[in-house]
Amino acid sequence: MAKFRKKIKNVFLMGSGSTLLLLVFLSDVAFRRGGEIGVGWITLLRNLFVLVAFLEFYVVIESLWQSGQNITKKLGFALVLTIVVGAASSLLFIVQPSGFDIKNYSLIPLGFDSIVWANIYGVVLSMTMLVMLLILRDIIFSRRRKGTSRNFIILIGFVAATALSTLANKSMESSLLASVLFGCSVLAIVLNSFRLSWIVYLSKREKIISIVYGFLIFCLSIGFDIITSKGTDTGKSLLFYSQPLQSFASTMALFSTIYFGMTFISTLFHLPTAEAFERKTSEVSSLHNLSRLVTQVFDFNELVDSVTTMTLEVCEAKSSWLEIIKTAAPAGLLGKGHRGLEVVTSAPKNISQEEIHAIMNFRGEALRDLVISERKPVVIDSVKNDKRTKHLADVKVNFSSMAVVPLLSHDQVIGILYATKGVEFGFDRDDVDVISAFADQATIAIENSRLIEKSLERERLMREMMLAQDMQRKLLPQELPRLWEVDLEALSTPAFEVGGDYYDFTMLDENHLGILVGDVSGKGVSAAFYMAEMKGIFQSLSKIYREPREFLSKAHDTLVGTIDKRSFISLIYGVVDLRCGLMTVARAGHCPMLFVSRKTKKAEFIKPVGLGLGMGSRSFFERTIMQENVQFAEGDIAVFYTDGVTEARSEENGEFGYEKLMEVVRSAVDKSALGVREAIVTAVDRHMDHKPPEDDLTIVVMKWIKRNNNHGKNISEKKDEQLQN
Repeated sequence: MAKFRKKIKNVFLMGSGSTLLLLVFLSDVAFRRGGEIGVGWITLLRNLFVLVAFLEFYVVIESLWQSGQNITKKLGFALVLTIVVGAASSLLFIVQPSGFDIKNYSLIPLGFDSIVWANIYGVVLSMTMLVMLLILRDIIFSRRRKGTSRNFIILIGFVAATALSTLANKSMESSLLASVLFGCSVLAIVLNSFRLSWIVYLSKREKIISIVYGFLIFCLSIGFDIITSKGTDTGKSLLFYSQPLQSFASTMALFSTIYFGMTFISTLFHLPTAEAFERKTSEVSSLHNLSRLVTQVFDFNELVDSVTTMTLEVCEAKSSWLEIIKTAAPAGLLGKGHRGLEVVTSAPKNISQEEIHAIMNFRGEALRDLVISERKPVVIDSVKNDKRTKHLADVKVNFSSMAVVPLLSHDQVIGILYATKGVEFGFDRDDVDVISAFADQATIAIENSRLIEKSLERERLMREMMLAQDMQRKLLPQELPRLWEVDLEALSTPAFEVGGDYYDFTMLDENHLGILVGDVSGKGVSAAFYMAEMKGIFQSLSKIYREPREFLSKAHDTLVGTIDKRSFISLIYGVVDLRCGLMTVARAGHCPMLFVSRKTKKAEFIKPVGLGLGMGSRSFFERTIMQENVQFAEGDIAVFYTDGVTEARSEENGEFGYEKLMEVVRSAVDKSALGVREAIVTAVDRHMDHKPPEDDLTIVVMKWIKRNNNHGKNISEKKDEQLQN
């Protein structure tokens, strides 16, 4: 819709402007054929029509103008425009119209053809100068600075003021004001003509094109400057058509002459520096491309290949290669040679691996040692005369100078970039700076490659760890036993991906439930492996050795030959008789069981003596292990846990401790097993200021819900009774 409105607007302006110019032509035909008409207001109105028409044309051209083109393309367009219009202007000399007579400072056409040619030429030349103004504006605004727009606006202001000052004048009449304003316009033209900073950024080819184009436009502009003056037939045609337009056209011709003359001279002087500028541009482009490769390309070989290739291109080197140092030099070798290094040659360019091998093996380590020791670039201006590389003459190398730059990462040399040239003194300061910049990018590439490799390895380990976590989770009971006699709840949270805490349940028979909670010393994967082993032992031995003390003794016998001497497993094992609520508890170095009576609110820790599994000999363990009996009444609670509960700590509150655990459970004794478990978890979390736990945390809560004088049945027995009834 916006484009449609723009087209409608342009069509309206072109139609309006063309209509005004047609009225001007008709007025010239009507009022000038019979001689001079001294009606001043008609002349003024006619000039206003012309100015308004060209203002409308300017708005249309500006809306269609493309400002983003290349400078050389702008110059080419200006050249074509001036050639075409210049050729068209020459028609006036070929056709030779009747001309004009001067009477009382007014131009009187001597024939109808003079009126026609004056209108045609006035329109063509004025439109040409409007387009030239836009071309000059775009060129001047290229690489603009703070005052560029201001200076150009001042110029346009003086040019417009000069033209408007002649609005009421007769064709050949001049005024002091117009002369003063024209002088100011010339000063503004000279000021704007020094806006030539864009020349510096042209390539050598573009500079040559600009010299040719600038010179030709300069010559053609001189021609326009001459033919638009008042003394020529063309100038008189313009004056007859509109003195303001003649003033504008002649001023723009002068502007074009001065600016393109300055362009020609300035470009000519900048031509010798074109190669240096192109090299700097190439360096910046190469660094940009290399930086992009470092962040987007993860193929190490492609990255180092780009480094050596760009070194050849930018520095015009003969050959280049990169050495990657795999291992750091031992501290004792510093200053005594670095023979302990593992060095890999990468991305050789214009030199074979055999030649590099011959160079580096024939006392070439001395140069490498020098770079590693000094940690700064080394430049060999003459390979055959420098004492550091004099020995290379015996290898018959085909280069005469070389630059060696270290790749530094955290003040450690991780590689060395070599570049050679076939001439002596081939590397200047700029070359070394560029090679150093490439070396820095290569350093980033190497570090990125190593980090990516480590990241992939870490990701692989994380996947394996998550698999281990999933497997360990499956080792824990997937469902809690559902019994009429007890209410059970459990929770186990590892501090890391996997942990060493373990809990389990087993029905020894229809009347006895075994509850086991354990903790492997240490954390992480090794603890998880022992935990998995403990599950197998529990499931296989618990139904054979039904007494807790006896089970722990046999479990110790099984583990003592396989567990690491620095590790042990703490366990607490309770077997509860579902008929009467009597629990037998044995403990192997584990946290004591917390027992809380609902009726009396009395809380105590049940802690029979016993060593951790894997500690001590078989006979000693068996002698020290003990067990105790605990009688449960309706509503009594037993809490099994690991030290992740009691040893949970914060800097402000210290350890959670046994006393606080006892208080929490005593206050929650009337709640369900789930309520007791959640009360403990909430209290521990609040105590730790909601920070992640530093140790594995496991809680098992058992609440006795059966009346002891009513020997109830478990769920399956209850269902059998319901079916029989």
